Amino acid sequence: MTQHIKRFLRAFSCLLVVSFSNTSFAQDPVYSQYYAQSLHMNPGFTGLSFAPRFEMIYRNQWPLIDKAFAAYVTYGLSYDQFFKNINSGFGIQLMADDAGGGLLKTIKVAGLYGYQAQISESNYLRGGIELGFVQTNYDWDRFVFGDQIDPIIGPISPGGTPFPTDEIRPDKTNVSYLDIGTGLLYYNPYFNIGVSAKHINTPQNDILKVNSSSYNGIPVRWMFHGGMQLDLAKSSRNISILSPAFLLVKQSEFFQLNLGTQYQFSTVFAGLWYRQARNSGDALIGVLGFKKGAWKMGYSFDFTLSQLGIAQGGSHELSLGLFLGEIRKEKTNINDCFEAFR
Repeated sequence: MTQHIKRFLRAFSCLLVVSFSNTSFAQDPVYSQYYAQSLHMNPGFTGLSFAPRFEMIYRNQWPLIDKAFAAYVTYGLSYDQFFKNINSGFGIQLMADDAGGGLLKTIKVAGLYGYQAQISESNYLRGGIELGFVQTNYDWDRFVFGDQIDPIIGPISPGGTPFPTDEIRPDKTNVSYLDIGTGLLYYNPYFNIGVSAKHINTPQNDILKVNSSSYNGIPVRWMFHGGMQLDLAKSSRNISILSPAFLLVKQSEFFQLNLGTQYQFSTVFAGLWYRQARNSGDALIGVLGFKKGAWKMGYSFDFTLSQLGIAQGGSHELSLGLFLGEIRKEKTNINDCFEAFR
């Protein structure tokens, strides 16, 4: 087998991994910097601050994969704000996901609502709901199927045209649906813990109306998360905060655990995380960033531990946050444990 065919099959195998995971799960990808997109993780975070909060994130997975099969790129943007007179927060979230250089594209627009209830002097419970509209587009004409791949020369004939396939083109190559999620969050000045459920209406996103698993529609995605805040030193001149946390994701056969900590000293923060996928280690995640006034910026790199290896370039994320409460010197109405989220 020629080196060219080996490269093609390797890239094609990576694309299959992306495509199948994207079909089932990629309408709500799990970011390495999940705390930089808290509304995406749990709608109970809606209205975390009195003042407006804006968060943006960009994720590029496997950037060195064969250029013919571009990597997995995701963009996220969110806004939320808390209104004290009604103990409620409102937010908007936008997400765009591109797998395979346009082979599979998903766009999501969601509105979020969160309500805060005070249990005692320093204990709070938040509940939230998310209503989203999602559209997924499939570039069917660029798909490569198994019966198109010649074992010697690959899927393209010597004349430069793709080999034919027996697969039948569907009547439509896009699907739109309503997506509903909900979540709960408990917190006090020392720790927080929460749970959220996405796709509770199990919407259909399969243009072929078939599913290899035994469920009908997108399975519910459960997220369990928690964290602590250890104020090693905190004053107007000296800030030293350690924020250990975890995130557990379960959706049908998919399982993922993120475990790690973030340390902030003055205007600089850094973190180290370990990600487990099913029964094996998936990645080590390093984070570095800074906070200055109302602005926060972070960069993370996923060092792949799985058999895919680091040859495909790992994964990169860049996050940017604007927290207007930092300008007004107002954060929340209590001493809480969410410094890592702002």
